[in-house]
Amino acid sequence: MAKVVSIEVGYSFIKICEMDYKAKTPRVYRFAMVPTPLNVIEDGYLKESAGLRTAIKEALFRNKIKTKKVIFTVASSKIINREVMLPPVKPNMMETMIKANLKDYFPIDLGDHEVSHVVLETIREGDNAGKTRVLLVAAEKVLVASYEALAQSCGLTLIDLDFVGNSIYQAVKKEASKTPSMILKIEENQTIITVVKDNNMMLQRSVNYGIEEAIHEVAVNSAFDVMDDQDAWELIKRRCCIKVALDLDTRIVEPDLEQDDDMEVTQARINVTRTLAPLINSVSRVVDFYNSRNPEHIEQAYIMGMGGDMSGLSKLLTNELGIKTNVFRKLEGIVWHPGMGDGDLFNYVACIGASMAPVNFLSSDKQQKQKQEANSGSLTVLLGIFFVVASAALTANGYIAYQEAKEEQKRLQGLESTYIPAEQIYQKYTAMQSLYESALIGHLMTNRPNDNILNFINELEEKLPADVSVMEFSSNDTTATLRVQAADKDTAAGIIQNLRNFSSLQYVAVDSIQEVQEEADEEDTDQDEAELRRYVEFTVSCTYYPNGYLPGQELTFQLENQSQGENNGTQAEGQVE
Repeated sequence: MAKVVSIEVGYSFIKICEMDYKAKTPRVYRFAMVPTPLNVIEDGYLKESAGLRTAIKEALFRNKIKTKKVIFTVASSKIINREVMLPPVKPNMMETMIKANLKDYFPIDLGDHEVSHVVLETIREGDNAGKTRVLLVAAEKVLVASYEALAQSCGLTLIDLDFVGNSIYQAVKKEASKTPSMILKIEENQTIITVVKDNNMMLQRSVNYGIEEAIHEVAVNSAFDVMDDQDAWELIKRRCCIKVALDLDTRIVEPDLEQDDDMEVTQARINVTRTLAPLINSVSRVVDFYNSRNPEHIEQAYIMGMGGDMSGLSKLLTNELGIKTNVFRKLEGIVWHPGMGDGDLFNYVACIGASMAPVNFLSSDKQQKQKQEANSGSLTVLLGIFFVVASAALTANGYIAYQEAKEEQKRLQGLESTYIPAEQIYQKYTAMQSLYESALIGHLMTNRPNDNILNFINELEEKLPADVSVMEFSSNDTTATLRVQAADKDTAAGIIQNLRNFSSLQYVAVDSIQEVQEEADEEDTDQDEAELRRYVEFTVSCTYYPNGYLPGQELTFQLENQSQGENNGTQAEGQVE
């Protein structure tokens, strides 16, 4: 069975696996993880670096990896993706259909991109029965070229180029149960969130937060007594440097078993934990987004990547998300021997998945060239036989073939004259369709989500109880922030639930909630001693629905997002909604 070297180049570490290529039950023969040289990668794009080339070649030599065919898996916010629903079509015709409708899927110029796709599932029932969910992905040719150059400089042959989102899905889809599970690949400054169910990818998002700030906080805090970020990372793997919750109001499911030496260490752990708040809040918003749109909620979560090595992170996520979270330690159908390399399985999931079913950003011309080079010896023999046989056949049947070709030419010329009017009608139709889509996108570009602010205020006046006080109200283009006072927590919970049912809001996030007690005003009491007044105060962030959006208008919503993305010049692998 053919072997391949699968490599993921990260900001801190290069991860390498030698394993079977596109096998049903692949075997990992050797694996290694080495530090990445400084300043050689930026958002997935590689810079010309002798240090990077040397690091990879030395890692292959030390671990006795001799395979010359290589696959790279890439994480970059510049890789564009979009999920589409295709009508029933044969698998061998799917790529042709996608290319024919590419401008409909991506309303931008993709002349400098390589485009590929991943089949997510075929719908079995409902209104979309028979249709296929497909994830389209596009990467800049400059990005692809940087990995081709690296492979060549290392003396390797690049046969596939995958993106990390697909690599994760291909590796873990067999692990998916009938209930939704969330996979968190947490690295230095990026986290990829994947929700899987029944072998299908239900959702994938990327957030620009990781554990880099936590590592740096450990490095600079004198309570931990380390010299630099590298020493800090080694300490984080051995010792729990974080608390099990962001604040005291969190419901504790996993208790803190770490004993601090003194208050300085306790405060230091609190400071490190706070650096993870943006990551946790981003993951929480993705969970809320998925749960609000699906009847079956996420019931379990798994950590992989550098986050799997961070002591105590699974407990913190369990308590803050309210979802049992464990480190990803097992892959079904993978032959893995821990003694054959460095590190745990959760560090190499993307490398393993890339060798199973990569999207392959290499152009068809380059793939064809590789096949020709690989089979050049056999091809020469076959061509010789072919030309001998073909020459004999042409000599015997040349005249007959010539007459048949003349008759076919006459027939095609007759068909051409018949179809000319139809072609003119079709051209007019496509021109009008393009004009309509351009006008629709232009109209949507004028919309802003806070055009719905009047609807939101009307709903507040109509649906909020009379004894609830809105102390502060502020709004920007997309979000309104409210500070609200309620009599108790039950009332506050009811208000939050009520807000989440507002037709003018896309989703509602609770930023803070606290119980307050204060002395009542002297005018409000006749007693000698002032009474205590207790109430609950909380702050919520309410995100408006896009203007004009109603359930069932998914196309309008997607077009608006695309037009805004084009104006802002941003192309993201999948940002948090």
